[in-house]
Amino acid sequence: MKKIYFALAAFLMTAMAFSQGVTTSAISGKITDDAGEPLGGASIVAVHLQTGSTYGAAADFDGFYRISNMRSGGPYQITFSYIGFTDNVKNEIFLTLGRTSTFNVMLSESATALEEVVISASATGVFGASKTGTETTISQREVQTIPAASRSIADFVRLTPQAQVTEGNDGFSISLAGQNNRYNAIYIDGAVNNDVFGLAGSGTNGGQTGVNPLSVDAIETFQINIAPFDVRQSGFSGGSINAISRSGSNSWEGSAYSFVRNESLAGKTPPRLVGDGEEREKLADFSALTYGVRVGGPIVKDKVFFFLNYERQEDETPQPFNFSNYTGRSSQADLQGLSSFLVSSYGYDPGIFDNNTRTLESDRITAKVDWNINQDHKLSLRYGYTTADNLEARNSGNRNIGFINGSELFVSETNSLALELSSRFGNKFSNNFILGYTTVRDDRDPAGDPFPTVDIQDGGGTISFGAEPFSTANLLDQDVLTLTDNFEIYAGRHTVTLGTNLEFAKIKNLFFAFNYGDYTFEDQFDGSGNLVSSGLNQFLTGQDADVYQHGYSLVGTGVVGDESAGASEFDTFQAGFYIQDEVQMNDNFRVTLGARIDIPYWSDGSENDDFNDRTIPLLEAAGKNLQGARVGQGIDPTPMFAPRLGFNWDVNGESKTQVRGGLGVFTSRLPLVWPGGTYNNNGITGGFNFEFGQPFVADVNNQ
Repeated sequence: MKKIYFALAAFLMTAMAFSQGVTTSAISGKITDDAGEPLGGASIVAVHLQTGSTYGAAADFDGFYRISNMRSGGPYQITFSYIGFTDNVKNEIFLTLGRTSTFNVMLSESATALEEVVISASATGVFGASKTGTETTISQREVQTIPAASRSIADFVRLTPQAQVTEGNDGFSISLAGQNNRYNAIYIDGAVNNDVFGLAGSGTNGGQTGVNPLSVDAIETFQINIAPFDVRQSGFSGGSINAISRSGSNSWEGSAYSFVRNESLAGKTPPRLVGDGEEREKLADFSALTYGVRVGGPIVKDKVFFFLNYERQEDETPQPFNFSNYTGRSSQADLQGLSSFLVSSYGYDPGIFDNNTRTLESDRITAKVDWNINQDHKLSLRYGYTTADNLEARNSGNRNIGFINGSELFVSETNSLALELSSRFGNKFSNNFILGYTTVRDDRDPAGDPFPTVDIQDGGGTISFGAEPFSTANLLDQDVLTLTDNFEIYAGRHTVTLGTNLEFAKIKNLFFAFNYGDYTFEDQFDGSGNLVSSGLNQFLTGQDADVYQHGYSLVGTGVVGDESAGASEFDTFQAGFYIQDEVQMNDNFRVTLGARIDIPYWSDGSENDDFNDRTIPLLEAAGKNLQGARVGQGIDPTPMFAPRLGFNWDVNGESKTQVRGGLGVFTSRLPLVWPGGTYNNNGITGGFNFEFGQPFVADVNNQ
């Protein structure tokens, strides 16, 4: 998707682009004497007090200075000095992620002011001089103090007025600025953490299990951007969620924690679920337990630091069922008889049906090392590991009976690595380099032993057992490598940024629905509408199924399930290049002007020569405009151009009244599941049967 903002108006277009996040902060300003004359060569030294990290610069001939690639947060002590003048020291300074804080300083000659000037202040949140678009920044203090019932990023995204968060079986779905959740960008330490395939409602890796990618206790700060007119931030038309993980400091810190929720802490039935004449009731028993530990400290004081967090999540959600509410024809004795028949005739146990419990077990690890190489170079390395085991239990309701061994078992494992090198070269140049590598392994399987899917019409209800039909051959492997580099040139009132963002993705997707076979048995009636044979009787007496479905591989040796041949495998490469000039027009007015171009590339898939040579000419002869498309041909790389213009006006120069806005084009990433269908559905790797009146075959390898 593409998003264009102008003041308060928005216009949406379709497109594709790429992701990158901002991980640091900056300070800038002008240093003058009592008469307002610039003090060229004045020294600026900023010290991050918790780690001893030191950043320094000298003002240019016109008194302007800028220090980029600073660690966000604080507290900082910033000292402004010049020979023959009294130092100006600012304490308790906290810097906002992704923002440049302005400090214009006046120094007094030593002869008239014999003591250093000490000022306690903090970078303003709402009135930042570099702020042009719409954003919400959440500090570590807010992360730790705001009630977070789910312990997920969604708890904090709710603080953004443009956000809508909805909850489903797979966790939370986040919509920003009214856009589909797939059009958001999610970064952790500047590296993309999107579910690039686009199946998870949360938009995060492993999100189909409902697991969170990062422990809340491992978050330093994060930011939600809706329309930042900064060309470095892209890959979204909804919004971006940019999280920075914690780091160690010179102080040893640690904690052990546990969070428990159950039915006694959750109130009664939500009013929206209560029907007319019904009363709210206590919720059914459930348990949500999260516990963990974190520790951080110095390896070498003022030099090398570490942070480590481990978190465990154990959730159980029973789904009790009152059989007296079932509208179907069968009795409990009939269902027990069906279960016994399956065991004795086929050796298959369908499991229980009256209280199928959903479960989620997850382990999360975050490990980070920070190294202050020297005053000009800082290195950070983070490793993240998340594994989840989710049983999405099939449930029973008023109109359906679901046996538990027909449930979905989803196992996900994510490994991520992010390396960041921030460098300064004198007073005029700085560079920020981020390298990220993420592997995601999603394996969705049917619970229980392999068995065909069976649906039986049961009067006003349906009886279901056997494999969950969309889990029989379903796995997804993603390998994503990202590289981002931002080079800044500082020239007085101008800060020029040259940058690139490169993303490589390798995808393997296996999906054959109904791979074990799917059979439907319906009630049989005579011409007068009288029941002749129930669907259950049809199955028990070996009658043919009314409907039969089977998805299968056309290649390989005929093995079924996750070992099936015919998985689609393709590579994508996405390149973004951009330039930006941030101009301090005067002390109160700043303009940002930039542009970026994003170019996608898709590898070719398996060619279907028969379709290309025989069918396409017939379609084109019939007047169909296929625009040169061929089965197996990669998607055309259409460059996307995105100009940006933003401004910030501090009306009275006191950060009390501010006018800001801008104009920009925002292009989101394209969820790979959509074009991925062209690699799966090519007519030569997979087949599908839909038939009537087929005999039931229990052997999944002989469908």
